[in-house]
Amino acid sequence: MAKNKKRTQLSSEGKTELAKAIAEKSQNFAKTYANVENQIGKFFRWLSGWLDKLLFNQKHGKLVALVLALFFYIAMSGGEDLFKTDEISKSLGKLKVEQRISTEIYEVNNLPDEVEVTAIGDISDIKNMKSQNIKIVANMTDLTEGTHDVTLEVENAPNRVKIIVEPSNATVTIKKKVIKRFSVGFDYVNRSSMNNRYDLSEPELEQGEVFVRASKDTLDKIAYVKALIKVDADTTKDFEQQATIVAYDQDGNKMDNVDIIPGDMKAKVKVTSPSKDVKLTLVPTGNVPDNKAIESYTMDHETITLYGKQEALDKIDELPITIPASTLTQDREISMPVPLMNGVSATNVDVVNISIKLADLKDTVVKDVPIEIINGTKGLNYSISGSKTSDVTVKGAKKVIDKIEKGDIKITVDVSKIDKAGTYNDMALSVEGKNKLATYELKNASISVNVTGSAE
Repeated sequence: MAKNKKRTQLSSEGKTELAKAIAEKSQNFAKTYANVENQIGKFFRWLSGWLDKLLFNQKHGKLVALVLALFFYIAMSGGEDLFKTDEISKSLGKLKVEQRISTEIYEVNNLPDEVEVTAIGDISDIKNMKSQNIKIVANMTDLTEGTHDVTLEVENAPNRVKIIVEPSNATVTIKKKVIKRFSVGFDYVNRSSMNNRYDLSEPELEQGEVFVRASKDTLDKIAYVKALIKVDADTTKDFEQQATIVAYDQDGNKMDNVDIIPGDMKAKVKVTSPSKDVKLTLVPTGNVPDNKAIESYTMDHETITLYGKQEALDKIDELPITIPASTLTQDREISMPVPLMNGVSATNVDVVNISIKLADLKDTVVKDVPIEIINGTKGLNYSISGSKTSDVTVKGAKKVIDKIEKGDIKITVDVSKIDKAGTYNDMALSVEGKNKLATYELKNASISVNVTGSAE
């Protein structure tokens, strides 16, 4: 019992001490609060006095009024824009126009292939927009033949982005398509890039004709249809290729608004390299000055290899190198480019070096050279009135003319313009010789020719 009583007394003493501590803290808090309240009061009294001096002092009143006026003006005129986001415009460039109509049945003319497209919207929306998803569509599914105004529609644009299309509409003409058959030619594309020593045969195409589908007006404009066969610098062997078929108008312009069936076909091409070795000859033009003539010459290449069409090579036996004789005033060495004759695409030598030796000019007469009639018309008979031969004066260096015989000279009369019987006077004669270092002159430059029979 004694122990319980002692615990109760200790508890009462603790409570008393606690109460005293709380009382002391309350007094301290009250003093601190009063002090803070007093300081705040002093600040507001100071601020109020400062504002009174600023607002009601004549010296500062006008300035305050101006500041307040500007504040209210800005708030009324532009304040609403503070809550708006910045808009920007961005050009999307040219986008293709997709036409929606049965292209197998109808042809559409005057619809632009591309239009200028601009996007307008919030900067974040524009940055996040994927322009490749946007489509410009001319929806003509409900239209038939005739002329129509079509509005170009925008698809797949973000909801908060405005798309501007220029032009935004088009006046189109719709026509029904028909089918026509065309023969197919061919063209080699990029032919100039090939080594010109190689030749391409005429291709063997999978078929000789194609069908072209378009409006009648468009079909009437087609001049020819060709298979385009691509070649390049590496084309040196026979090859096969799927050639694209293209239609062209009379001016050689490609026609895109047509359907070609089939659009491509197999082409087989043979690649060859025809060549022929021929002799080089010197052919002076004009006269050597100072009564001189070419006595002899040497070239650093006596023969040359020609490349080209086989039919052209078969007609060439020698390749003449022409030089202006009037520039030869003394023995000299000159370099001359090798010419490409018709049908020849390349040679193994581009330039030939020639050493020329001159001598005094001499002349001699070759008698009784026969006259030959050439280019006669079938059904007509030709005969020469009077002598059928002529003398020829040959001029050149002595070593040259001494070797020339009658059989080396040819005199001809061309009757290709005669188409009926009769006597034709003053028919011009032509003369030439195998040796080009000499010149040849006729004593009589014309003859008379009798013609009988009738042209077939």
